[in-house]
This record gives sequence, C-alpha cells and structure tokens, in this order.
Amino acid sequence: MPERNNIINTLYLCGLLLVNIAPLAVVQFTPVSWHDVYYFYWAECAMFGVLIFFAYAKHLFVFFFLLTFVALIVSLLEEHLWGDMRIPATFWCLYSLYWLAYFELKNTRVGTRIHRLHPIQQFFIYLCALTIGIASCFALTATIFNGWSLVPEIPAHAYHVFLMMAVAVPTLTIGMLKIIHMIGARHFLHFLFGTYHRPVEKSRVVLFMDMVDSSKIAEKLEPKESMLLISRFIFDASAMIRKHGGDILNYTGDGLVVVWPLSKADRALGAVFAMRRRFEKIRPLYQKEFGIKPYFRMGLHAGKVVIAQIGEEKLFIGLYGDTVNTSSRLEEMNKKLDTNVLISGTVKQWLSKKWIDRLEPMGSKSIRGREGKIDVYTLRITD
Repeated sequence: MPERNNIINTLYLCGLLLVNIAPLAVVQFTPVSWHDVYYFYWAECAMFGVLIFFAYAKHLFVFFFLLTFVALIVSLLEEHLWGDMRIPATFWCLYSLYWLAYFELKNTRVGTRIHRLHPIQQFFIYLCALTIGIASCFALTATIFNGWSLVPEIPAHAYHVFLMMAVAVPTLTIGMLKIIHMIGARHFLHFLFGTYHRPVEKSRVVLFMDMVDSSKIAEKLEPKESMLLISRFIFDASAMIRKHGGDILNYTGDGLVVVWPLSKADRALGAVFAMRRRFEKIRPLYQKEFGIKPYFRMGLHAGKVVIAQIGEEKLFIGLYGDTVNTSSRLEEMNKKLDTNVLISGTVKQWLSKKWIDRLEPMGSKSIRGREGKIDVYTLRITD
C-alpha cells in the first residue's frame, strides 16, 4: 500500500511538472507569445489559490474577516487613504499567504518546540516573524509594481496605517485561532450561540484511545520528560485523526476521545489504521529521545451520545452516554484479550466491505457496568 501511494504521488508530481513545462515548449516552437503564456500561469496560480483557501478555510477565513473589519474601520477614519487598490491588494494577498505558512508551521513538530519555549522567547520569535513578513511582502510588492518607483506614490501617513494593520491583523488572528482551537473548530459557533447550554443528543462513532502503561512510563521518566512524551504522543495521534476527519472532543491525560458521524465510520477505521502505520515508523524516534517506545489501546463503539457545555469560569464541552462508557470499557478490554484495538459489532454495521474484511471476530463479550453482551472485533494487522 505505501509503495503504491508513493508511485501515485510521483506520477502526480511528474504530471504537474510536465503541464508547467509544456507552455514553455509551446512558446519555443509555435507563434504563441510569452504574453499569452502568462495567462496560463496566472490561471494556475488562481486555481491553487482557491484550493488552498478551501483546504485551510479556517485560518484564511479568520485572517480575512479580521482584515476586512480593520480595513473598514481605517477607511472610515482615513477616507482617501487607499488610492490605487492594486498595491494594497497585492501586499495583503502575499501577506496572508505568509501567515498561512506561519499558522501551519505551528501545527508541526517545529511548532510544538516553539510552544515549549519561555513566553519571552516565543514573543521574540513572533516579533521576528512579523518583521520578516512585513519587509519581505512589501519588497515583493514593490518589485511587482515597477520596482521601487511606487514608494514616492504612497502617502507618508499610509505607511503608519499599513504598519498598524500588518501588526494588528495577524495578532488578532492568532488570538482568535487560539480560542477556536481550545473549543474546537466544529463547535466554535455552537459555543458562541449557546447551543450546548442544553444537552444535545447525536449519533456518533466514538473512539476512546489511551497510552499503554503510562503509569509505569511516568515512574521511569522525570515529570517534565513524561509530560513531553505524552504531549508528543497526543500530537502525533491527533495529526492522523484530523487527517481522517475526526472530531477530538476530550483529552484524558494520556489519551483522547474522538467522534465521527455514523456515515463516516470508514474514516474512523482509516484513522486507526493510519495511526498504527505512523507509530510503527516513528517509534525509533521516541526510543532515541525518551528511551521508550509508546503503544496505544483503542476502543470503538457507535450509538447515541450527549454533548453538553459545563462549567462557568472555565467552560468545557463534555461527551456523555452509554456509547462513551462502552468505548472506554472496550479500550480497557484490550488488556485481557491481548489486543490493541477493539471494535463493537455496532460499528461494524456502518462499515463498508473494505473494512469489514479487515476485522477479526473476538466473540461476544460482557461489558463491565452494562447488561448483556456485545460482539467484539479487532483490526487485522496485515494489509
């Protein structure tokens, strides 16, 4: 499977390269001018821009929303500020792409290392990012518009306003994104409108995940190292979950609780399989850094759950119901059955044949605190 994916990705890259080289060959061997070819590249850039917008709509939407809000206020105060709109439009497009790269960097391992730095160090890095972004985007904008001849055309007071906006917009965006990340992008509007003040019942696939022998690991490591290990573990697991559309609702110390709509049960199994493959590759890195190779246990069940907002001073979105308890008990049952993933028969009902064929029956099992038995399956290791 991985080899096949690598081949497909290579073919995509080769195809993209050929498509971009083809117009150059057309110019050399046909009467088509360079001016006509520019339209092709501009159209390609526009297409990629649209794809990026939809892929990272959360980041860009917040950025442009705040940019529009700040620009509107500035326009009311400075009626004749903007002049030729091409120049500010170009600058802000470049500046937004710069900050998009910065936001995505925060979701990488490099970003996690930055998060662990002292707040003063983080603030210094942010100031450097602001300076580099403003300087580079302004220089590129100036280069696009007839070199530096545009500088005298811009009113002196406009620079102060642009500088204020260039500092305020990304700063406000980062603050807003922090709030969204704390609450969860899928629940942010519900949180604002108070949807979860009353318990809301939904049907979901629930995944309960925990690190194996975390208590023993904590005994071997210093408290700080133990916390770094758990943080790294959850970060790597969350990356695979987000990639497969999972909604991480709760963190349980050294684990997490994730939900999917019933119609997306295949994606839940895809996330489990992806995490297994991912950790097989990166466990040597954990061994090198912490001297320990982490493993996980998972339980998946499907049914009715209740989502509710609890707390006053510190708000929290909670997930409740028998479905959640059962998935937790299945995660615990892995110890007894010597497995690392257990899936209930209820989840199986929502899976496609592709994933049903990967399941191995473990029989009907009694669940602690629950009457009756349920059919239990594990996920076959081989492809």
